[in-house]
Amino acid sequence: MTFYLGTKGNVRLRRGTKAQLGSLEDQIIPDDVNTVLNRLSFDGALNNLLTGDRVDISTADARGMVCFPASTWSNNEVNNSISAYINVNAMGGLRFFETFQDSVNNVRANEIPLAAFAGDPLQITVRVRDVSYNILGCVQGYDFSTDRATIDTTALDDRFQQQLSAGLISGAGRIDCAFDYKTSGVNETPLLMLQLIQRVEIGSEFDLALYLTDKTIDPNVDNIFYNLTAVVTKAGVQVQAGEIIDCSIDFVTTGEIQLIYGKPSDYILKEDNDRMELEQSLDFLLQEIDD
Repeated sequence: MTFYLGTKGNVRLRRGTKAQLGSLEDQIIPDDVNTVLNRLSFDGALNNLLTGDRVDISTADARGMVCFPASTWSNNEVNNSISAYINVNAMGGLRFFETFQDSVNNVRANEIPLAAFAGDPLQITVRVRDVSYNILGCVQGYDFSTDRATIDTTALDDRFQQQLSAGLISGAGRIDCAFDYKTSGVNETPLLMLQLIQRVEIGSEFDLALYLTDKTIDPNVDNIFYNLTAVVTKAGVQVQAGEIIDCSIDFVTTGEIQLIYGKPSDYILKEDNDRMELEQSLDFLLQEIDD
């Protein structure tokens, strides 16, 4: 019999979901646009958006997204929506970029410019739409369990018993990490797991892949992983003098749970192109020094 060690697996996550249900309704007033710092702000940004998020911002206003110049779009006209990666400062001010790497490193040379506007506030809808899975770094371990609820069918008609007696499957788990808040490699930092629960209006739902064995780590094994959508229910840290800071998140599943075997390593990495085609780079820093 072959025994497999936990070092042959990993955790991959996507900050949003394929069909992010949560959205943020807000407004942009002319004073929210700072063309000197090239920062855009609105009330809900600080509590819901994170540096590196890819966001879709849209409006039903006939003026379109007038806080961006027409040159932002390929048709050289102001459209009613924009999709871009964001950099968020300590006050919730947003800068917009075409790539993930530029957003988390705050590369001013590649930022998307803003445009001043006048008149009534611009009503907007904001959604987080991440397109790629990143490996979560510093993972010490995870556990995941599935449960099928037992349904009492004695009072049901015969035609319903066969359909419902099997019950509904659900899942829950926990991920433990050594705390870190910046990286220059290919991994998401554990700080992100603590930040996800802070999404107030948008919600803390995210896509998750829990690898038991990963062919990218050991070419002699196959890919076996749980693919699921989860929501963070609890996040915490443990701090002791002289010890490594530990952090953990508890989650429950909110949709279908798949146990996938033998798929190619890029099975969950396929990018969904929509509107502006954006590159995904994984070399980044999460800590901004200068505004």
